[in-house]
Amino acid sequence: MIVVAIIGILAALAIPAYQDYTIKAKVAEGASMSGAAKTAVDIYFSENGTLSGANGASTLGISAPTAYSAKYVSTVTVTGLGLIDVELRDIAELGTASGASFRMTPNSNGGSALRWSISGTGSTPMPSKYLPKT
Repeated sequence: MIVVAIIGILAALAIPAYQDYTIKAKVAEGASMSGAAKTAVDIYFSENGTLSGANGASTLGISAPTAYSAKYVSTVTVTGLGLIDVELRDIAELGTASGASFRMTPNSNGGSALRWSISGTGSTPMPSKYLPKT
């Protein structure tokens, strides 16, 4: 009986952690789908020394936002100053991250290389526990 109780307690702790882990892995698809846009912004910055003109597919030579879609990712859009917005699909598999979005923000800190930060954005911001690492 004690063994069954211990297994029940462990399962009660492990199942929510596992669900969070699987949702975070699905959200990570957005970070990998944004790789081409991120590289294009990095190249634009290295060639021009500024991000003031890095504002979309035509300037950066990348595909339209809807071209970057997959099972969990709806769109990847580059907006002004090289900001990359990733919007996820509204599907049950993503739990509380369903339909959410996050933004990848470049920052040069006065140097010659960009550093990226990620935050939730839009009308349905990504819960912070699911945000990918930079």
